[in-house]
Amino acid sequence: MSASAYLARGARAAEVGEPAPVDWGEPIRITDIRPGDWKIALLEGDPVFLRRRTRAQIAAARATPLSQLPDPAADEERAPGGEWLVVSGLCTHAACQVQAGLGPYEGWQCFCHGSAYDLSGRVRQGPARRNLPVIGHAIANGALVLRRS
Repeated sequence: MSASAYLARGARAAEVGEPAPVDWGEPIRITDIRPGDWKIALLEGDPVFLRRRTRAQIAAARATPLSQLPDPAADEERAPGGEWLVVSGLCTHAACQVQAGLGPYEGWQCFCHGSAYDLSGRVRQGPARRNLPVIGHAIANGALVLRRS
């Protein structure tokens, strides 16, 4: 990805707003998140990414052979509806905050130790060995509600 494309993507994501504290069961408005962008919410003080994926991103995530993954998990299980993926924003290696839209897989990148995650939040490059945890959710009336699993 070129620097100008990355800056444009970051500018779009920044338009969504600063992370806001939310509680379990509280509706989070998502109508302002365009395909390919995300919103960060703070759940119990920790970042949670609400990511609206494009059709191309969904196809790429679903085409990845599970044999290539250190922690195999099908995208269809992590994001059953395809478009929306909600994951923890803390790296599974040392709990540093990850950044979205970065890294060789354009998913998430951890700058503490270099772990990279794909568009499904699956670890692709360590030292992390586990995927970003999926946060259960429901969508209705233009809002997403986080559910305890």
